[in-house]
Amino acid sequence: MTVTVADEQAAVEREGVVVASASTAPACADGGFAFHGRPAGLAVAPDGTVLVSDATSRTIWRIGSGGAPAVDATPVARSPDAVGRRLLRPAGLALASDGTVLVADTTGHRIWAVSPTGSLRLVAGSVYGYRDGPGAEALFRFPAGVAIGPDGTCYVADTGSDRIRTITPDGLVATLAGSIYDYGDGRGSSARFRRPEAIAIDVDGTCYVADTGNNAIRRITPDGEVTTLAGSPPEGDRDGVGAEVGLRWPTGLALGGDGDLWVADHGNGALRRIDRFGASTTPLRLSGHHWPVAVARAPDGAVIVAVAVLDDVRRPQACLISVGAGR
Repeated sequence: MTVTVADEQAAVEREGVVVASASTAPACADGGFAFHGRPAGLAVAPDGTVLVSDATSRTIWRIGSGGAPAVDATPVARSPDAVGRRLLRPAGLALASDGTVLVADTTGHRIWAVSPTGSLRLVAGSVYGYRDGPGAEALFRFPAGVAIGPDGTCYVADTGSDRIRTITPDGLVATLAGSIYDYGDGRGSSARFRRPEAIAIDVDGTCYVADTGNNAIRRITPDGEVTTLAGSPPEGDRDGVGAEVGLRWPTGLALGGDGDLWVADHGNGALRRIDRFGASTTPLRLSGHHWPVAVARAPDGAVIVAVAVLDDVRRPQACLISVGAGR
């Protein structure tokens, strides 16, 4: 397993778990890019380009081009749309096959599409609320995560509504699962979530959810049946199987090529790997004031982790850690 940390401090191995410390001058592990802010969402294009959203500066950064590292990164979607609306707090990111980036705008209560040229288009949402329907009429509450299904449907972790929503390619918003702030498996509105923040979709349409407030990873079938894959309330910090797994505020998810899930276990400062049977391992644990926020899988199989860092005077900063594909 390869772990690259772009600073002067080396990662060390302790009892099979890589422990890494980023410096107070964070940088992209593959290109020397750094920003003062808070990473919120992460995506990797087929050519290896990394996209990371910065909730503090309201910017989506594009790092690298054609798989090559870049010293300078370009901001994406800092201009308003045709009627003057802007991204307020970009969070989760998802890449469509045509290069369009879907963005969960948390405090804007909207889902945006950013074209490859950087222009903004509103997909759904307007003001704080909850309502299904056509995109212009639908309402969200602090959406944090997005993912694109095999048929082009956009899945949304509607964090403040404690629901998982879908947006069809023609813009119709519906609720797939969830209803009130609680914990419980079931179908559709019978299922319960607490502040879900991240989402990932398998090739068969199965949806995985980082149910942040419940410290659990949930699984949703295409027809809306919700079960718990790993973790459970209350919080914990341990590997195991199913409900034995201890998580603390999971905030990021990425699917591996073998069907495993990579989880940003934010509160524990750890990267977890959970197999399809719910068994977890901990390939990476961070020390100090470093918390994984989001994860994405690169074309070469490596896993990129966006890490929130507090420096010596508590200013938010960011670094990216690349976990090699060999583990």
